[in-house]
Amino acid sequence: MSSIWVDMTDATDMGKQALCVISEHGLQSLMTAGISTGWMKAWLMSAGASSVSIELLESSQWRHCEAEYQLFFAADDELKEVMQQHGLNNTAQGNACFRLDNPPRNCWRYVNEGRQLILLTPGDIAYQRQHWLNLFNAGKAMLPLYVRADDTLPFPLEPGLSASLSQPADGPVLNAAGQMVEEQVIARLKQSKLLVRTVESCTAGGIAARLCRLPGASAVLDRAWVTYSNQAKQQEAGVPGDALARYGAVSEAVVRAMATGGADDGYVCVAVSGIAGPGGGCDEKPVGTVWIAVAMAGQATIAQCLRLSGARHEIQSRTVVAALNLLLTAVDKFHRFADHEAGDGGDAHDL
Repeated sequence: MSSIWVDMTDATDMGKQALCVISEHGLQSLMTAGISTGWMKAWLMSAGASSVSIELLESSQWRHCEAEYQLFFAADDELKEVMQQHGLNNTAQGNACFRLDNPPRNCWRYVNEGRQLILLTPGDIAYQRQHWLNLFNAGKAMLPLYVRADDTLPFPLEPGLSASLSQPADGPVLNAAGQMVEEQVIARLKQSKLLVRTVESCTAGGIAARLCRLPGASAVLDRAWVTYSNQAKQQEAGVPGDALARYGAVSEAVVRAMATGGADDGYVCVAVSGIAGPGGGCDEKPVGTVWIAVAMAGQATIAQCLRLSGARHEIQSRTVVAALNLLLTAVDKFHRFADHEAGDGGDAHDL
């Protein structure tokens, strides 16, 4: 279901309180999918909620909430208890059944005493979110949701990503439609007719796994190498042994060689090598030092050094986001180059 994006000043009839109630079973489903409650809050805000509260189904707090929007994400038997709490049944006035995929299942919407209730059973709710978000706000225009690859905006989404309902005054954004980074990357790769490969060390396949969250990733993901050891970097990605000996595995020279080793005509390759911790750091390369690079045939390889902080899993997560952001930058440059070549055949600049 498509959505319509408008300026906040045009959405004068929005501004309802929202409650998101998740059972432990539902929370496990979200965690397995890599979806944070931060994303859930931000998406509900983009649907018009003025504020969003998150509660566990097992607590009693939600039973006393009068929020106009109420979203429940729980197993079938748990949702039956919710219906009983609200005095609802499948023949209640305002009842509407709708289907979601992955896996195929029935979900429900109720209008009860001026409140919208959406009951979702575990499964994918992220990539089909426009369906239930548009049910929430009765198909009204959605607010833009600006997503940035850092932690500076008001809504924290996950390590390395934040969002805002208003356009930031400075700095670039990934998108203004509340898209997850993997959605944007896959769409851009399809548009550019490119396939992607990854050569990963400290993320241990996390970049490829992030892309594969999205159904249809096989249309753009070719293969991935986890080259954790120096020997694997040499054997699988063709990294020169003298570069490893001279600069070390966590270095610009090595990560550029990793990316170049995986790239080919029609294939863009993103590579990472870093120190996720908690050990392994030194004065010159402390924990959180990560090099990322993107290479493709006929284009200059681009590389970036990250200085990250946090626990091991947070550094890995931030690295995945930063690597996909750099991949977007490289693909955008390729796309502009291709458009330029198709337009007048001249030389491209600033690539």
